[in-house]
Amino acid sequence: MHGGAATDEFLGMGRVEQLVLRGDGLTTTSLEILTGDRITVVVDGHWRLTVPDDGALHPSTSSMHFDLDSPDVEDYLAMGLLELQASAGDLLLIRDVLLVGAGGRRVHGSAEVVALLDGLSERVAEALATTDQPIGRLLRDNGVQVTRELRRWGHLPAGRQAARLGEGLTPSSRVPARTYLMRLASGKPLALLTERFAPHVFG
Repeated sequence: MHGGAATDEFLGMGRVEQLVLRGDGLTTTSLEILTGDRITVVVDGHWRLTVPDDGALHPSTSSMHFDLDSPDVEDYLAMGLLELQASAGDLLLIRDVLLVGAGGRRVHGSAEVVALLDGLSERVAEALATTDQPIGRLLRDNGVQVTRELRRWGHLPAGRQAARLGEGLTPSSRVPARTYLMRLASGKPLALLTERFAPHVFG
């Protein structure tokens, strides 16, 4: 993954691919333009996690059900502490979604979100934690102004959603991806997002 140095080409990445990975527009809008498909969000999992006093995860601090398909909670807790400046008692939302075409026929991307719910109104936080609305559109429609800071872009392992992102992909297969931080207008960190794109989007 790479930072913000400007390049015309990077390891075979065309300018359209870089525009999506490095741009600050809404992901769903970019995908709709590229694919000609109406993008909907399918939530694969919502998990809420209260940051414990000592920064370590204990079973009593979370309502999450852990199984082989659950996210790596320790990693997400670390993201909340380091990237979102979460404190003991703060409520984190871990959101795992698929970005699919109309009717759920084809998966165009996936997104992992770690959000600090305490920074949002109760109504917006509840909608984010319980509905399938894309986070960018949800915040925009509710008048929540955010800025986006690109942290990394390039390729990442396809991970848990590999089989849905493309035929023949394995969790270690590398796909176009980016990670960015959302901040509220006050400057307070709100969410860290990692988005992975199906290779066919840029094919």
